[in-house]
Formats: sequence, C-alpha cells, structure tokens
Amino acid sequence: MPSDKKSYLQGQYIDRNPFKVGQKGSLLSAKDNSRYSKLHHQFHPIFKNMIEARLFYDFFLLDRHGNVIYSVNKEADFATNIINGKWQKTQLATVFKTITSQPIAGKLYYADFKRYPPSGNEPASFIGAPVFDAQHKYLGVVIYQMPIEPIDRIMQVTAGMGETGESYLVGNDLLMRSDSRFLKQRSILNKKVDTFSVQQALAGEAGVGIIDDYRNVAVFSAYTAIDFFNTRWAMLVEIDREEVLRPVYTLSNFLLISGIIIALVICLLGYMLATDISQPIVAMTRVMNKLSNNELGVNISVNERKDEIGHMANAMVVFKQNAIERARLHKELCHLMNHDPLTNLFTRKYALDTLPSLMVQAQQDDSRLVLMFIDIDDFKLINDTHGHHIGDSVLTDVAANLVSCVRKDDIVARIGGDEFLVILPNVRNFNDSHHIASQIVESVKVTLPVSGDDSNLTLSIGMSVYPDDSTNMAQLMRHADSAMYTVKGRGKNSFTYWDKAHHQKM
Repeated sequence: MPSDKKSYLQGQYIDRNPFKVGQKGSLLSAKDNSRYSKLHHQFHPIFKNMIEARLFYDFFLLDRHGNVIYSVNKEADFATNIINGKWQKTQLATVFKTITSQPIAGKLYYADFKRYPPSGNEPASFIGAPVFDAQHKYLGVVIYQMPIEPIDRIMQVTAGMGETGESYLVGNDLLMRSDSRFLKQRSILNKKVDTFSVQQALAGEAGVGIIDDYRNVAVFSAYTAIDFFNTRWAMLVEIDREEVLRPVYTLSNFLLISGIIIALVICLLGYMLATDISQPIVAMTRVMNKLSNNELGVNISVNERKDEIGHMANAMVVFKQNAIERARLHKELCHLMNHDPLTNLFTRKYALDTLPSLMVQAQQDDSRLVLMFIDIDDFKLINDTHGHHIGDSVLTDVAANLVSCVRKDDIVARIGGDEFLVILPNVRNFNDSHHIASQIVESVKVTLPVSGDDSNLTLSIGMSVYPDDSTNMAQLMRHADSAMYTVKGRGKNSFTYWDKAHHQKM
C-alpha cells in the first residue's frame, strides 16, 4: 500500500480515533467526507455485528496486492501491506499468501494458533477465502481472526472433573492450546506437552491409558485427534490415578487392620466393593472407547453416582457434550463450504465434484443426464441501474424459483455472479427436461422488486446431454454454455439444446 494512503487511513482511523486502544473499532467513520469513509459508515456496523455474533475477534478485507484495506478493530495491522510490510511473517500473511498463490472459489484456508503481535501478542488463528467478481476475476481475500478464548472456556469446564481432572488441547508443535487448571502461569502456547497420549492423538489414534502427564503425575488419560481443515490437534481428558483408585486404597488398609479373624467377611465385602468400583470403571472405559471412535449416541449410565466414579462419569458427559457440539460445528462448516452464502444453492465446486459420479451412474443405468447452463439476461444492467442490493434480491428470487421447478434429486448450483448450473440425472424421457426448462423460463417472469419499474426478468438456458453430446465433462459444460449463447443470439428468454450441426456451421 502506498505510504501516503497508509498514513492517511491510519491517521484517520487509528491516530485521530477518539476511542482508546482496544476500542478503535467503535468509530463508525472518519469525518473526512471521503468515499472510503462513506462506505465504512455503511458497512462497518454490519461487519462489527457479524464478528460479535459469531465470536470472531476481527474481520479483514485485503486486496490482491496484500493491502489490508479494512479491519473491524483497527489495530496496528490496518492499512499495512502484509507481503512486504511489518507483519509479513504473521499467520495473517501466511493465510493471504496461501490463498493468493492459487485462489480457488469456495475454498477455505486456515492457519493454526500463534501469537499475533498486532493484537497484543495474544494467541490467534486465521481462516480466509478468496473473493471474485461476477466475471471470476480474483479481487482479494476475506479473513477472520479467531481468538483462543472460546476454545479455552470450553476446555476449562471443570464440572464433574473431580479434584484433579482436566481436559486440554495440544497442537502439532506440542504446545497447549488451552490453559491448564494446575499451572499458575498461562500455558496456552507456552507449555510443551510431549506425552504418549499426545503423540498417539497427533498420529490419528484414539484410546485410553495410564501415563505420566506433563506434571510427571500418573493419570488416567483419554485421547483422540481433532482435525480442522489441514490442522490437527490432540484432545486429552485426564484425571489423577490416585484420585480414581483412592477408594481401593482405603479398602486395602481396612482389610489389613481388621485381621485374620474376620478375614472371610472382609474378603466378601472386598469382593462386593471391588465389583461396585471396577464394573463402573470398565463400563466407563468402554464408553470412553466409543466416544473416542465418535460414537456420540452412547449412553453414560453411571453419572448418577455421588462418589469419584460419578465425578468421572460426569466428566465424560461433559466430554460427550463437547464432542456433539464439535460435530455440529463441523456439519455447519461443511454446509458453508458446499453452499453459496447468498442463495444457499450448491457451489460450483460441489456441482463439478458431484457431476462425474452422476455421469457414471447414468452410464450404468442406461439413462441420460442433462446439463442446464442458465444466465439471467441483462443482469449487469439491473445492478448498474438499481444497485447490488436489488441484484442480490433478484438472485435469491431466481434461486428459489429454480429449486421449486426441479425434481428432488436434481442439483441446482450457483457457478458465477448471475450464472446457474442445473444437473438433471436419470432422464428417461426428454419431455422431462423440456418441461423443467419451460417451467423455469415461465416462473421467472416476475417484475423487479423496485417501485415504478415493471420490467420483467428473463433467462437464457442452454442444455447439453450425456452421453449424446459428449462423454467428457468439460465438453458437456462447454456445449451447454454454447447453447446458452445461441439462445441469447436468438433474442433471449428461451432455452435450447446444443446442436452439433448448428454449431459446426457457426
């Protein structure tokens, strides 16, 4: 970023910002009447509310040259260049460089927790994705900064953990990703844990065992791996062996004191007590094995006990609840990766990843597969005339119409700004695809959502058929695209199949 722009933006939003350090993001806009400040005034509340609602620490927009053109919190990294500037070796720079080296639409990139100097050297990780315009031109990167406190609060839950139980995370660098309840100083990214359980979990294994922990204390340890994008953490739940076996030691001392006279009675009572203790431990071991294998429906039935065994069971209940929450979050992330955030349709990547298997299925079933390439006619004029918020409304309405017109197993994806791809598998009769195309063209004839403008929306649809037109996925896509442009050349607001003879004459 040119030094004059950097100095100007930092001067307006950091140096002359009336809010104190840590609250700079509360400034709605500078009073300079610049176009930047007007846009900042419009969009800053949206971004600020977004990160507060989703517990993110900060939100960044970077252009393709590495300039941080926007952040919510306005820390020292705002209005800098992370390719050749002061923060070029931070995790923020790592995510940007990874994305910009090969930007792929819809793909998320993640960098694990490290200390981030602009945020007071606090631990932070980053997740980002590339941004493209309607013509698929790479514009830059959007990046979220995620604090470690939400994860630490989850791992610090002590309910049911007894006097010595705890759960914590360890990264590939063998450093803790959550604070230990037994260390006075902060252990996140400070305490190294190189135990057998950590090594097994980082290798992708899961299990339980008795080990010496990072304090050199013998503990019962349950471990498993947590994979998040390209990052793996080890998750451990441990409790001191002495606390678990304390009732057994008490029983042993009682037997020694009681003497030989009541030996038989003591043996009977010992057997009964040992059974009462060992069976729940064995049951919990089975439960822990099932939990480590992600069998989250397992029932933890011994958590109603009030002794140390009950405490262990309650700890496993918390562990199970945390695992269920992580599975829910993973499901949400998968949905975000495969669905367009504006229209909630499938993404281009998902559609193209699914298409080869549908082509194979069509070959096995001796059926047809029809591709529809759909483009909104004169959509750029709508955006230019009425603004992008009206354009977004049009896109969501068209997306809803498309979903309502297709069959249950058909795939509808948004593959560009105003371009959609519909995959119709298992087509036995071309009347089916013809009817769907006709219904799509008819259903979209609604007026624009603008007062005083009674213009009608129209679509141009091009179709290609597997295997009639080609057995190659790329050629099928090109044929459908070519047929769509044939419709536009004929006056738009219609559909047609790809015609080999017609296109050879062109």
